[in-house]
Amino acid sequence: LYPVESLMRFEKMPEREPDAIIAVCDTKDKGSDYCVLLVGQVYGKEVYIVDCVCDDGDIINIQPRLADILVRNKVQCCRFESNAAGGVIAENIKNMVKGYKIEIDKKYTTSNKETKIITNSPFVKNHFHFKANDMYASKSDYGEMMKWMSRYTLKGRNAHDDVPDAMAMLVQYLEIFNIARIEVFKRPF
Repeated sequence: LYPVESLMRFEKMPEREPDAIIAVCDTKDKGSDYCVLLVGQVYGKEVYIVDCVCDDGDIINIQPRLADILVRNKVQCCRFESNAAGGVIAENIKNMVKGYKIEIDKKYTTSNKETKIITNSPFVKNHFHFKANDMYASKSDYGEMMKWMSRYTLKGRNAHDDVPDAMAMLVQYLEIFNIARIEVFKRPF
């Protein structure tokens, strides 16, 4: 779904302040799932993925990292998926970032994950910008994120769909800011 060559890359950021700095977090419960938090700087309809957490470790150890990335990147709004343990984790992070201007909300997801990933992939390919290869180490969180994103396939089972799911979640979160909205209009002819 996301061959590396289909993704837009950046080496430097636009030379103005972003319109918004937002994040989404697809938490993990137990097992080999990844906890994925994406930080996007928004410029009009363009979204620059500037930082992330992509970690399959123990969620107790990951939580301080989630709070740190939100504070360090001056995130204004963050949405946590509240399925399973996500709601509790969101509350924990909210307590950890108290005193910072970070709005944290939760959303329970009932939609089919694969459908959500596929239907939101065109917006990701056309409006999301990812760091150039030489801007991150392959074993870093960003490197892990790019690895799992590019390995997602439509031709069978996926070992990990957490990163593409978080990308779709970010597209859906952008809709509340009127950024990723599709408008239907009457044909002019």
